[in-house]
Amino acid sequence: MFDDKETQYQALSSWLNYRLESWRTHRDTNYVAKWDEYYRLWRGIWVESDKLRKSEKSRLVSPALQQAVESAVAELEEATFGRGKWFDVQDDYLDQEKQDAEYIRNLLQEDLEGTGVKDAICEVFLNSAIYGTGVGKIVVEQNVTRVPQEVPVEGTMTATRQLLEVPTIDVKIEPISPKEFLIDPSANSIDEALGVAHEVVKPRYHVVDGIKSGIYRDVPLDGDYNTANIGFDPESKQADESDSVKITEYWGLVPKRFLKKSKDQDDFEYTKKDELVEAVVTIVNDTYILRAEENAFMMKDRPFISYQHDIVPNKFWGRGVCEKGYNPQKALDTEMRARIDSLAHTTTPMMGADATKLPRGVKFEIRPGKTVLTNGDPRNALMPLNMGQTDSTTFQQVASLQNMIQMGTGSADLGTADRATSSGMSMAQSASIKRQKRTLMNFQNTFLIPMINKSLHRKIQFDVDRYPVVDYKFIPYSTMGIMAKELEMTQMVQVLQTVPKDSPAYNVILLSMIQNSSIHNRDAIVQQLMQGQQPNPEQQQIQQVGVQLEIAEKEAQIKKLNAMAEEEIAKAIKWRAEAANLQPTEADNYEKILKLKKDEASIAETQSRITNRNVETARTSPEVDHLRSETALNMANARKIARETEINNIIQ
Repeated sequence: MFDDKETQYQALSSWLNYRLESWRTHRDTNYVAKWDEYYRLWRGIWVESDKLRKSEKSRLVSPALQQAVESAVAELEEATFGRGKWFDVQDDYLDQEKQDAEYIRNLLQEDLEGTGVKDAICEVFLNSAIYGTGVGKIVVEQNVTRVPQEVPVEGTMTATRQLLEVPTIDVKIEPISPKEFLIDPSANSIDEALGVAHEVVKPRYHVVDGIKSGIYRDVPLDGDYNTANIGFDPESKQADESDSVKITEYWGLVPKRFLKKSKDQDDFEYTKKDELVEAVVTIVNDTYILRAEENAFMMKDRPFISYQHDIVPNKFWGRGVCEKGYNPQKALDTEMRARIDSLAHTTTPMMGADATKLPRGVKFEIRPGKTVLTNGDPRNALMPLNMGQTDSTTFQQVASLQNMIQMGTGSADLGTADRATSSGMSMAQSASIKRQKRTLMNFQNTFLIPMINKSLHRKIQFDVDRYPVVDYKFIPYSTMGIMAKELEMTQMVQVLQTVPKDSPAYNVILLSMIQNSSIHNRDAIVQQLMQGQQPNPEQQQIQQVGVQLEIAEKEAQIKKLNAMAEEEIAKAIKWRAEAANLQPTEADNYEKILKLKKDEASIAETQSRITNRNVETARTSPEVDHLRSETALNMANARKIARETEINNIIQ
C-alpha cells in the first residue's frame, strides 16, 4: 500500500497518463488529419496543399460538400424537433398508475429545453456530419434562478418589487468535439470501454474556483499549458494561452487501490489488489490530480453519449457526410480551378510585343484602361497570343461530379425538373427518408434515449423536490419525426381517397392527417374536428327525454298487465273457495301462464323497437334538422307573401 496520499496520486496519474497517451496517439494517427481536412472543406478554406501544379492560380473551393452537410443536419434537426413532443416517457406495463410517467415527461422536457438542449443537440448533429461521430456530455450544475416578486411594504398599502433567488439543479448537454475526446481504441462504445476522457483547455480561474469550493485538491498551477502544443484547433473557444490550463477529465475503471475509501478514513486495505471500480479522475496539465473519487451517480453510469452518423463496423468512430463526399469534392475543386484558370487565359490572353518598338524601360502589362506607348504602328508592335478556347465539356463534367457528391452523401436536389411532379417528389422524399432513417435511428437508439435515461436519473437523484417519483421504472422512446411523417401523410391521402365519407374510418384518417401535418393552426383544427365528431348535447337531451317517456309508458303497461294478472289470480282463488268441488283445470292455469309470457314478450318487443327508434333518430337527426330549417324558411316566405297580398289589396 502507498505510504502517503501524494504517492498514491502520483501512481494514479502515471497509470492514467500511460493509457491516455496511447489512446491519444491512436486517435491522432488515424483520424485527426482527416478530420482537419473535412473541417476545412466544410468551411471552404483553401490551403497551399490544394495546388496540383505550380501554375495554378485559382483558390476556389466548391460549396457542394457544404451544401450536403447543411442539408443532412437540417433534415436531422427537422426530424427530431419538428414536433412539439420530441421524446416520450412510457411507464412500464405492470404499473397501473400512468400519470406519473406523463408528469415526469412534461417536466423533464421543460427543464431540458430551459438549459438549451436543442442548440446543443444541433451542434452534435453538425459534428457527426463533419467528423462522423457526435459526442455529448451530460453535466449537472447547481445554479440560482432569480424570480421577480412583489413584497408588501409594512405599514403601507403599497408593495415593492424584489428578486427572489431560487436554487436549482440543472442538467445540461454539452457538445464535445471529437478532437477533445479520448476513448479506449479496443472498444466500440462508451459503456464497454475501459474508460473515456475529455481534454479541454480552460482558464486558470476555473480550477482556482474549484479549489476554493472544495471540489478540487489544492495543487500548484505553475507552468501553464500551451495550447499550441496539444494540437487543438486555434479557432476553438479558448482562453488566453498565458492564463490557461489543460484539464483532462477521465470517467471509467481504475484500480480501487488508487482511491481513498472516504474523506475521514485514509488507512484502508483491499483484499482484491486488482479490483476495478467506476471512478472520475481530473488531471491538470497532465501532472497533478485535482480529483479522484468513485462514481457518485446513482446508476454508476458515465456522463458521455455518442452516435455514428454512418456506422463503421467494429469501430467507435463513424463515417460522416464529409468523408462520403470527399473524393468527388476534391475532383470537383480541381476541375473548377482548372477551368477558371483556362478562362483567365482566354478572356485576358497573353500579349506578344516587339521590344524594338516599345519605349525603353517600359514595364509592359495588360489591364483595363491602360495606355501602351509604342514607336510606330501598335498593330505591328503588339499581338495577342491565341490560347485556344475552354472546352465546353467541362461543364458536363462538373455536373457529373456534383451528382456524384449528391449520390455519395444523400443530399438530393429536390428542385430538379425530373422531380417536378407530385409522384416524383414523393419518390424522392421516400428515398430521402430511407437514406436518413439509418442515421436517425442511430441517433435515437445510441444518443437520444440514453440521454433521456441519464438526465432523468440525475434529476431523480439530485432534484428530489421537483421529481418526487415513486415509480423509477420508465421506458423513453422517440418518434421518427417529420421525414417519416410526410411519407405517412402521402399514404393516408391515398387511403382517404378509397374510404367513403360516411364511413367512421374517414374521420379517423382525416384527424390523423391534421395531427401529422406541419400547419401552424394544427391544434385549433384538431380541436374543431374532435368537437364535430362529438354528438350534439341538445339532440342527446331530446333523445333521452323521448326514451324516458317511452320507458315510462311501457312501465305503466307492465304495471297494468301485472294488475290484470293479479286480478285473475284472485278470481281463481275465489272460485276455489266457492266451489271446492270445482277445481280449475290445469289447462286454464296453463292458458293464463301463456298469456303472461305473451305479455312479457310484447314488452321485450316494445323495448327493442324503442332501441331501434333511438338509433334511427340519431341517424336521421341531421335530416330532421334540415327539414325543420326548410319548414321555417317556407313559413317565413308564406307570411311574407300574405303580407304583400294584404298590402296590395289595401292599396287597390
